[in-house]
Amino acid sequence: MHSTTLERIEIMKQTLKQQVYIYAYFSQYASPGDMPSFSLSNYELTSNSKYVLIKTVEHEFEFEVPDTVAEYTPARLAAFKEHISRIQLTAAEDIKEIDDEIQKLLCIENSTA
Repeated sequence: MHSTTLERIEIMKQTLKQQVYIYAYFSQYASPGDMPSFSLSNYELTSNSKYVLIKTVEHEFEFEVPDTVAEYTPARLAAFKEHISRIQLTAAEDIKEIDDEIQKLLCIENSTA
């Protein structure tokens, strides 16, 4: 009979305490007797006719964290690529608007010549 050695794998965990604010949300389109929907926020909103603070609680979140920063790299790369795509789309829309304005000015200039 032989003995086996089990490797102890330590999972890194992180605990985060957070104030959580629970609000009742009353839509402007709802009838006066309609029940509100509920939402959570990590910051305190100013109570108004739409958002009414119901309760504030402190909640503790426990989660596993990667062993190395390198494990975050794929998600970060994806976020950078998405950001680039949004910038390119916005730039393309802005360029189209500017080109349209240039064409309008050229049409006015040519029609008066």
